Amino acid sequence: MSVEEVAHEDVDLEQLLKCSLPTSRVKKICRLDPDLTMIGSDAVLFVTKATELFLTELAKASYTQAVLEKRKTIQTKDIEKAIASKHMFEFLDDTLNDWPEAETSRTVSQTKNLTEETIAEEEDLVEENAEGDSMVELEETAEVDNRGSTEDEVALSESIIDSVDEGDPSQGEQTD
Repeated sequence: MSVEEVAHEDVDLEQLLKCSLPTSRVKKICRLDPDLTMIGSDAVLFVTKATELFLTELAKASYTQAVLEKRKTIQTKDIEKAIASKHMFEFLDDTLNDWPEAETSRTVSQTKNLTEETIAEEEDLVEENAEGDSMVELEETAEVDNRGSTEDEVALSESIIDSVDEGDPSQGEQTD
């Protein structure tokens, strides 16, 4: 073999073993094994590449399952079906059983809307009080609003009521 052929093979090997996963992280994970005392850099490189190829195959199989259900987004059920459909993923059976369920975007948006409504109502109450409405009405309304609120929201409401009671000029309209 000539020097050029050897150099060409080295370039091909480097391109073949090029990884997007960080080898240092893989090496740290390998060190977690108590039976493994030392590991060479070539071994870490091969383990990294094997992991990357495995994850690529799992992602492709999961995406295929999502496309079969006419979706573009991979969901947990797609990963489960991919694991069940291919023999190479057999060792992953029952790994997603204890996986936490993700909140749907609808649930998140509903929660956000409720929080925004609560804040808007509290701001309206402060404005009404600054205009001269009775403090009793404000406190009663705040108590009703606090029944379904978190502790932070209750504390915020109480601090707003207290600052209005004390005539804090930073809250509401300033007095001369």
